[in-house]
Amino acid sequence: MDFSLKTDVAIKKAADLSKWDETEWHLLHVVKAGHGAKHSFRLWEVEKEFFLLQEKIKEKYPEAQVKTHILQGPSVQKMIIECVRLLTPSMIIIGKADPPGRWSLFTGISPDAIAKKSNLPVLTVKPGAAESRTRVIVLPVCDFLPERKLEWAMLLAGKFRARVHLLAIPNPHFVDEWPLPQVFVRAYDMLRENLHQPVEYCLTEEQDTAKALLTYAKEIRADLILVNPMTESGTMGIARYRHLSDLLQRDSTIQVLDVEPYGRPMFSGFFPATPSLA
Repeated sequence: MDFSLKTDVAIKKAADLSKWDETEWHLLHVVKAGHGAKHSFRLWEVEKEFFLLQEKIKEKYPEAQVKTHILQGPSVQKMIIECVRLLTPSMIIIGKADPPGRWSLFTGISPDAIAKKSNLPVLTVKPGAAESRTRVIVLPVCDFLPERKLEWAMLLAGKFRARVHLLAIPNPHFVDEWPLPQVFVRAYDMLRENLHQPVEYCLTEEQDTAKALLTYAKEIRADLILVNPMTESGTMGIARYRHLSDLLQRDSTIQVLDVEPYGRPMFSGFFPATPSLA
């Protein structure tokens, strides 16, 4: 946590997703490693901020189970990954405010890199989505059946009574035989069999997955986009790779959930985080 607006955004979204009697919140702040009086004073400041934040959370959410963690290290992203490996949560929540500038070399933490390395779903939320409910979910389907994404879509659609929209995106690398139609039908059937809400679908000719997702999400006023990290979660800009969340303005109501496909063990727990270097 950096105790700013991003912290408030992550906490509000954690509250929206939580079951009070079953969920633990783990709040993380990362500081640079160091020694001396100045460093000790900084650690004391963080502990004080955490105490005030816990009091604020308890006042608003009396049944919340909150634990705090202060880690020291050179990289916020590495410390997040190290922390979740110890805590084994079920989700990481990252609050973001303004996107990095077009020519900025500083990209901050990468939700898709964290999702891939930790094998955990990572939800990225902007201030505009802090109070919004999830009513419309977009899920891209490319060239394989995204079972884990589908399971998360069904879980969230059931919780929020949201509609799921499947977006078929062509893969330019398949020339002779394109497996998408068969995979797409299987994904559609899986959703229809498990959801009471309507399932919509659309086919796009746009081969840039991130651009296709943002365009479609804005057209249907979606609240949440589910993506596989790296392969669907961003696009190459003029200067560098940009995550979907960095293409959204701070008032955007669209959330992005990076979900690594099956292949490694899943974890359990909960981990809202909006970390910052001291």
